[in-house]
Amino acid sequence: MQPKRIQNLNNARTGKLESLRALRLNTHATKKDNNLQQVTTLLFALIFSSHLLAQLPICKEVVLTGHPDLPPVTWGDYQNTRGAAAELITEILERQGINVINDYFGGANRVNHKLQQGIIHVNPAMSYQQKYLNDILYIDPPIYTQSYIVVTRKDRQFNISQWSHLQKLKGVAPKNLRFSNTFNDYANSHLNLVRTFNAKQGLKMLNVGRVDYAIYPQTQGDLFMSLLDFEERFEKMPVEISSFQLHTAISKKMDCLIPTDTISTQLKEWQKSGYTDKVINDSLYKWMGFSLEKRNDTSM
Repeated sequence: MQPKRIQNLNNARTGKLESLRALRLNTHATKKDNNLQQVTTLLFALIFSSHLLAQLPICKEVVLTGHPDLPPVTWGDYQNTRGAAAELITEILERQGINVINDYFGGANRVNHKLQQGIIHVNPAMSYQQKYLNDILYIDPPIYTQSYIVVTRKDRQFNISQWSHLQKLKGVAPKNLRFSNTFNDYANSHLNLVRTFNAKQGLKMLNVGRVDYAIYPQTQGDLFMSLLDFEERFEKMPVEISSFQLHTAISKKMDCLIPTDTISTQLKEWQKSGYTDKVINDSLYKWMGFSLEKRNDTSM
């Protein structure tokens, strides 16, 4: 009887081992099936989305609106969006046979919100903001990089090469300038910086000695110094204040395609050839004329 009992125990152990092997094989097969199913699902989704994208037609008409107060890049006249960026992007799109409806939607936050919704299709010049990436495509290269200069009178013989050198001086800047958050925080804590509504007023204040320095966008500062005949009296200081880039932004909530690669390629070519700079300079004169007309209308 003893050998028979041992044989039965051996048979039972063998059965359990075979069951464990079968369970492991089933588990491994299930994992493989699940992984295969996930890969298949992702592949199908990719193919399906690519198929949908391929089916979207090129836009025949788009709505373009931009920031109402970023001259000379974009500004609004309460009916349309004007400025160099609007002109450049409109020219590119119209060359592709796309009709551009130029509109005005008010403040920058409202413009960004409408772009997210797809009510606006193109913002010609918008600062890069990560929170919008799900709804908005930013085109490289930047259509414009805003940089600032510090201007002083030559006879004062200042040597300003860093922000701390401005602390004991009185400065001026146009009210609508947008600095980086870092410089804004520094200026609010350490600098005596007066803001003026009239862009040329600050340079006039500098000329008569009411302030020690003036901060201006590079393009505007050069033009104003030339117009006011201050080039021989003023000099630029070797200090970097702030800069930020503006990109053409496209809404992702559209039922048609905008040729973003064409926009990118053309912007690169125009920036290399100097055409972009020419349009920006021309736009600055147009903005000055618009500002003068608006001020005259207000005073009447």
